[in-house]
Amino acid sequence: MQGVKCGYRLKVLTDDQVDTIHEASLKILEKTGVRFDSEKAHARLLKAGAVKHPTRANVLTFPRSMVEDAIKKIPHYAKACARDPKNDMVFDGETMYAHSLGGNPLMRDMDTGEHRMSTLKDVQDATRLMDALPFCHSISNLVVATDVPPDVLPVKTMEAMMKNTTKCVSGYALDEDTVDIMVKMWACVTGGVEELRKRPLFSVYGSPSSPLTWDKHASEVMIRGAEYGAPVDLVPCPICGGTAPVTLAGGLAQQNAEMLSGVMLVQTVDPKIPNQYSGRLSMMDLRTGKNIWGVPEMALASAATVQIAHKYNMIADVYGVTADGNQFDMQMGIERVLGALLPAAAGADNLSGIGGAWDNAASYEMLVIDNEIFANVFRAVEGIKVDDQHLALDIIDKVGPMGNYLAQMHTMKNIKEIRQSPLFDKRNPDKAKAEGIRPVQDVARDMAKKILKEHQVTPLDKDQDRQLVAVVKEAEKKLIGRRR
Repeated sequence: MQGVKCGYRLKVLTDDQVDTIHEASLKILEKTGVRFDSEKAHARLLKAGAVKHPTRANVLTFPRSMVEDAIKKIPHYAKACARDPKNDMVFDGETMYAHSLGGNPLMRDMDTGEHRMSTLKDVQDATRLMDALPFCHSISNLVVATDVPPDVLPVKTMEAMMKNTTKCVSGYALDEDTVDIMVKMWACVTGGVEELRKRPLFSVYGSPSSPLTWDKHASEVMIRGAEYGAPVDLVPCPICGGTAPVTLAGGLAQQNAEMLSGVMLVQTVDPKIPNQYSGRLSMMDLRTGKNIWGVPEMALASAATVQIAHKYNMIADVYGVTADGNQFDMQMGIERVLGALLPAAAGADNLSGIGGAWDNAASYEMLVIDNEIFANVFRAVEGIKVDDQHLALDIIDKVGPMGNYLAQMHTMKNIKEIRQSPLFDKRNPDKAKAEGIRPVQDVARDMAKKILKEHQVTPLDKDQDRQLVAVVKEAEKKLIGRRR
């Protein structure tokens, strides 16, 4: 898996400002505290040094020394493992990747152009399309399979992703039982639970309910996942003006406190478990109450989150392509590029958002377009190489005044210095008019259909597939029946 090296770093915060936000987070944890609604989480954190808040139910406070000790124990970056080892992602603080959005309940139909409820087939097809897109490095469930019973939705979704990509995948679980089942599913691929522990092929997802609350299921899913050695993605999602202060600095401080409280919970299981700092600070439009994404403040918050995460040597996973528009238009493109470019220039390790459309829908066309946006953003943050080969002084001297470089071998050897887009229209105007000009989403739709028709994913071997099907059938009987 080829990530991208960032050739320079944008700082939207000074180092002193990062330290100030860090200090504010410590004060929040020590004075205000964080609510945990799981008795298991409470017991673990109290044993580790947390203190019950004197007046607030289920709220724990965290002495500065406890938090600082936890920060020292945070593993420095990590590797994400894929079904095919060639697709492993190595997070080293220098290499950048991108991944899909997750969890939309609607899909924009490629044939009608209308939004419809998403299905399990959409999960399968979208995963297979992302498997083919070179700048979608890892995959989450782009859409929700609304035709699957809710009790088995995470299991059927994970099965669909396992069979339709060999890239890294992230998973979500509703409860501890679901984590146990997912471990059994991936053990079919690795050859056993202990082998999976050595090479974890999925991560679990833990998101607090802002402000400053971890519910029972989120806490216990994180604990159970960590017990199996699965990496834990910590995903605080505060909204400035709604579930966080309207000011960016206040939102960042609260987001950081929520994230650090999750780190401390995971460390009660094993301090060596990799954590991903998946900060998702967003904004509320106070005129309408709508959560908005395609604004410069979102890009600034994401870039700032990268700097804060890197203070702790953690993987920084932040928003990438985001937008608020309601159709394929100029606004959509401007907002998506801005949302991705600032945090990428800040050196994000992982950027999200590929495939999201509008009105809680995902889009096959947008998957292709976002892949191209990230290709361009990554090229921009790679920067400019300056060495003897790229300065080309001998070639300049050889060509001389009034010459040209078209026939020079140096041009052929370095032709990839200028990226050639397979999607965006670069034809000269006369040729474009003669051949016909089409909206980019129409071109992207044709590309998506072609990929879905032609791309073949490396399948599980027959024994792995047989075992997986048996585990899923057993899970369906257990999970659907438990509420009867």
